[in-house]
Amino acid sequence: MAQVAERSSRLQSLLSKRAAELPSKPRLDATQAANQISFTYGFPDPASLPADQVAEATVRALKDRGHEALQYGDAKGYSGLIDELTKKLNRDQGLEAGRDNVLLTAGGSQALALVLDALVDWGDTVITEEPTWMGAVRAFKNVGAQPVAVPVDDEGMNADALERELKRLKAEGIQPKLIYIIVNFQNPSGVTTSLERRKRIVALAQEYGTMILEDDAYYDLRYGGNFLPPLYALDDSGSVLYLGTFSKIMGAGMRIGWLVGPPELIMKLAILKIDGGTNVFGAHVAAEWMPEHLDAHIEKLRVIYHRRRDLMIDALARHMPDGVTWTTPDGGFFIWVTLPDSIDTEHLAAQAKESGVAILPGAQCFVSDQGKNTMRLSYSYANDDQIEPGIKILADVVKGDLLETAGK
Repeated sequence: MAQVAERSSRLQSLLSKRAAELPSKPRLDATQAANQISFTYGFPDPASLPADQVAEATVRALKDRGHEALQYGDAKGYSGLIDELTKKLNRDQGLEAGRDNVLLTAGGSQALALVLDALVDWGDTVITEEPTWMGAVRAFKNVGAQPVAVPVDDEGMNADALERELKRLKAEGIQPKLIYIIVNFQNPSGVTTSLERRKRIVALAQEYGTMILEDDAYYDLRYGGNFLPPLYALDDSGSVLYLGTFSKIMGAGMRIGWLVGPPELIMKLAILKIDGGTNVFGAHVAAEWMPEHLDAHIEKLRVIYHRRRDLMIDALARHMPDGVTWTTPDGGFFIWVTLPDSIDTEHLAAQAKESGVAILPGAQCFVSDQGKNTMRLSYSYANDDQIEPGIKILADVVKGDLLETAGK
């Protein structure tokens, strides 16, 4: 035991500042998701993953380009996949982008990490929605960024609050390096940023000389409302970087994402990314799979997740007590639930876990000390038959907590 303690102490003294501040466990735990009714993570529906199609695409890729697929690749990524992506982004998202504008990454998380690496020095300021994706909260901490929170309402990032913060920072002589925003079916709130807000946010970034990192992981998974142009398509100044991923529409295990942006910045990011070409083999497979299968697969996913959203909304309405509210997203994977102030969802999550239901406490999606009475529920991973029983269990725990706090 003494040797273990000595080794641990020695290691601790060698850790970087960012490593020393890391939690003791990683945030993703796939075994937990498999063993419970999991409303925690934004995992794709397991039954929808196109394994047979990907297997066929793999055979074709190996047969036609096997020596390329199994070799190191270009720093920016396999050009064949970039070409397929630019066709899709131009057709569906209205983005004008060529090969020089696109960088392939190991999922959206690496894209975010690269942007922060390129733009943010320790102590620099970034502006973020609040609540926001918990992975972004961790990524900001990893680079020592000072996050400034702008609240999200039912139209997305509050543009008035954003302008106030930009004015305040300018008066203090602080240049924020970027604005991080999820405009479609925001993770965790499920809210979509209105077109008016989108235009104003772009104009504010241009006026105050900062970049926007637009995280659009869920763009294709819309099953209500109208498709809206990305911020990238509304910008004419090179102020927006656009982030997307195959994790939600092909398979998270592919670990393929992309960044779209000005060529000079894309090249710097490619130089920072020292991986010998992002998932070269997977990129060849994805390029083979996309033309024949992508559109039909997205339509299939929209049907699945639309149904599950409705099942969860109906179950919340049937079982949750008065005083509990929730969002109704037009797409994506998440519903944001707000409970009475007396409820602490960290405590609630521990109780629910004992009953076989996993949730994400909302405080993990805040850069400030808020959100203790909120939680994010994902309807993407649990199957149809699990959603109503899982919500009933969760509602019973909420009711028990309310009775307990009322009696104090």
